[in-house]
Amino acid sequence: MASNRIALVTGAGKRLGKAVAKGLADKGYAIGLHFTSSVGGAQELHDEIRTSGGQAVLLQNDLSRPELAGELSAETAAALGGPVSILVNSASAFNTDSLHDLTHESWQFLMNVNAAAPVFLMQAFANQDPLPETGSIVNMLDTQMLSASPERFSYFCGKFALEGATRLAAFELGAKKIRVNAIAPGLILPSDQTQENFDSRQNLTPLGPGLGPDDIVGAVQYLVDAKQVSGHTFVVDAGQRLMGFGNSPIG
Repeated sequence: MASNRIALVTGAGKRLGKAVAKGLADKGYAIGLHFTSSVGGAQELHDEIRTSGGQAVLLQNDLSRPELAGELSAETAAALGGPVSILVNSASAFNTDSLHDLTHESWQFLMNVNAAAPVFLMQAFANQDPLPETGSIVNMLDTQMLSASPERFSYFCGKFALEGATRLAAFELGAKKIRVNAIAPGLILPSDQTQENFDSRQNLTPLGPGLGPDDIVGAVQYLVDAKQVSGHTFVVDAGQRLMGFGNSPIG
């Protein structure tokens, strides 16, 4: 086993993945910055890290082809002097479909990106030789899994699968001193909505407005440092999950 401060973050070119990668870089980690199409954001963060004296490498990989996902660990280790000690599976695909209109293609794409790719990334992480002295994997879920809408049928099925994989991997990989946890974020960033609509929805949560990327960065850093926490899903949602099951009024 070897001691290294190297992290691989998927989806590091935008949104939460980019924020998490920057947060780990600020803590002194060398970073493998995975992106699929967000090359501009990934390049921007790469240059920022390097300018600040840190280490980073850009890694493009299409996670809809999960058979290739595991290559990211080896590429990161080779570029940064591995092994990789932190894996954050942040990349997600949010396409909508329902049981009524889903197709084999829509189902396969969303299951590949949201479940299969993270699983094969975990496998490759755990099969590194040498292994890090201790390892930490963090998978990104979604607080709306507790009030899942059928309008995102395949998306939520992928996240449900990843939640189960998190628990199973935590059990199996404990012997290798690898901890596996998940974070279920709430309303962190606007998606296909106006800022006004996003703000009004955040206002409905028990804690009100204010939840943002820095809260997820802090949660990742806690799980990375929490040496006796494994198999846990850390919900960071300003209390949104407390608002009941079914179709949440702020979903």
